[in-house]
Amino acid sequence: VGTAYLPMIFGHAPAITLRRDDSTGVFSLVGTGTVLGPEPGRIIAKRVILTGYPFKVHKRTATIRYMFFNQPDIDYFKPIQLRTKNGRTGHIKESLGTHGLFKAGFDGTLDQMDTVCLSLYKRCFPKWGKRWCTEEDTKDVEMT
Repeated sequence: VGTAYLPMIFGHAPAITLRRDDSTGVFSLVGTGTVLGPEPGRIIAKRVILTGYPFKVHKRTATIRYMFFNQPDIDYFKPIQLRTKNGRTGHIKESLGTHGLFKAGFDGTLDQMDTVCLSLYKRCFPKWGKRWCTEEDTKDVEMT
């Protein structure tokens, strides 16, 4: 899903995206798709995944390292659910020391070669683009 500032379009409408080559001035097709309707409840979110690796594994409990590097970060992200590449889910139990190691419990046996992930989401707003005009348009504006 991409965002753009366009005139209001109700319902779904076909769209094409073109890019102009500066040296030749020829337009080339970049993408095709459909414009979604204007929905004020739609939120644009950016996802960041923090990863860590099991240091010691004992049945359903594991010591994870390289996800955090200090104890306050572990305490801050404690309520967020963890997941692994193999599909296990778990939670942070406690911090171990001051260097970012923590103990986590999972819903099943954890593999030593697995990767533990923590997904973080941030709301994003579209960037305002430059005004698209030719040199002739700017000369007309300067003369008036």
